[in-house]
Amino acid sequence: MRCSWKSTARGLSTAGVVLGLLGGVPSIAAAKTCNGLLTIDYVAGPNFPRPGDVVRVRLTLGTGSIQGGTKLTVNRLRFDLDCNSNFTLGIPCTDEGAIVEYEGDPTITTTCAGVTWSSGHAVSSSPNEVVFTPSTPVMIPAGQSIPPGFCALEFDVKVLSQSVDSTPDQIEEVTGYLASQSDASCDNGLTSSGQQSASLPLCPTCDDNNECTENVCNQQDGTCTNPPKQDSTPCTDNDGDACTTAGCDGNGTCDQRHMVCVTTTTTTTTTTTTTTTTTTTTVATTTTTVATTTTTVATTTSTTVATTTTSTAATTSTTVTTTTTTSTTTPTNGPFVCRTPGFWATHAGREKGAPNLTQRVIDAAGGCIVICGEKIQNTNLDNANSAEEALCVNIDGESQLQLARQLMAAALNCVVNGGPSNCSASGIASTFSFCDGVCQNPGATQTSLSQCIEALDCFNNTGGTPAPGASCNPGPGNCDNRDLPKSICKAEDKCPASSSKKCNDANQNLCTVVGPGEAQCTSGLKCGGPETCTETTCP
Repeated sequence: MRCSWKSTARGLSTAGVVLGLLGGVPSIAAAKTCNGLLTIDYVAGPNFPRPGDVVRVRLTLGTGSIQGGTKLTVNRLRFDLDCNSNFTLGIPCTDEGAIVEYEGDPTITTTCAGVTWSSGHAVSSSPNEVVFTPSTPVMIPAGQSIPPGFCALEFDVKVLSQSVDSTPDQIEEVTGYLASQSDASCDNGLTSSGQQSASLPLCPTCDDNNECTENVCNQQDGTCTNPPKQDSTPCTDNDGDACTTAGCDGNGTCDQRHMVCVTTTTTTTTTTTTTTTTTTTTVATTTTTVATTTTTVATTTSTTVATTTTSTAATTSTTVTTTTTTSTTTPTNGPFVCRTPGFWATHAGREKGAPNLTQRVIDAAGGCIVICGEKIQNTNLDNANSAEEALCVNIDGESQLQLARQLMAAALNCVVNGGPSNCSASGIASTFSFCDGVCQNPGATQTSLSQCIEALDCFNNTGGTPAPGASCNPGPGNCDNRDLPKSICKAEDKCPASSSKKCNDANQNLCTVVGPGEAQCTSGLKCGGPETCTETTCP
């Protein structure tokens, strides 16, 4: 139930005074008055409604003094839905437009005994005046002051839009009796023109002209707040750079470099081999014997002709190679670049106007990274999909949280160096894969957890790629001093720490991306099991 907003404008009445002449000598007859009283109260709905909200209106009927009479008879009661305050507020008032809608006679209730009210007015903002008629006239004795009044009539109205007159945050309304129609008359022969106006306060628009903040009105007290919109909400892209996409940074700023195109070069080679073979063919002529016989001498002559033809087999091979190369913009890092978990944790916001580097790297990875079976998409506080909640944990705390922290930093480092977020193109590939499995295993030993934390810490600090349990083998040079690629941090940006306070807040809250703390996060995907980048709900 909302607070009651009482009308504050005046109540008007018509009083009749009858003068007469008697025998040429002035004589003042008894004075007559007919004072009908009315009030408007808003008894249900938000204190400060917005378009679409329903408000319940109570009209209370009463009387003042009725000189020369004893009662007021009410035949009709009028209510104007919205009035233009630039003009006189009276019955009827100047209609402000489709601002307030009557919600129909079924919403009517009354405390007027033995009476029902009806108007025949549709659920509509037109006509502006609702005329309520009682089933039998309501007779009110004199002296029924308000409060408490004699009886009341209630009904619902709906706010359709903001006011358009000189008081845009208030909607003026009027109720009353029209004397010319004898809406209410006293038993002394006078009619009442009692009227009452009121103002329904609205929530202001609260627009701060910032597309990366919400415009929120507190409907209890009418105050405005402008919280930042969710990280990666699209905003106006006006930097003229086809390789960047603008997006809200989660702190109320439209970051023109919120997403930077990072793709790879792919070469495909196709080899076709054609082989021609000639098969050996042999043709043979078989021995033929011719015999001649006489009576005296028998002579047998045999002639054998054997012919063999052989063709030599030949093979011809032809190879055709086709190479297709697709090239797009790829960060040029030169030697390996690395950053610690602490670096990524303190460069994940927009404090002092600095860019959110951690979010840029997540966006460069396609907007999603999976570590320890958890989907990571943003750097928001108190979110189960937040890199900030993965990175900002107590360094002396639970081992699983420490391993998730190192995996998060390693994934970011692999993306910065132009590879996939699972580090499959890095020298740490096998260690990352093994340790990611350890992180997801609720039965992992403390030894496995500790060895993985140390191996990944070596990678994130020095570029070394040891196996779990092996000594740290720092990479050549100082990878932590090498510049980040321009797609992540331009030289002119300088890219100072941007989330030191934010990280401290994350460290103090109960939200974590893994373990029991995941259930404490107020937003994000909280499946309690392996998640993927394509999931929007838990399986």
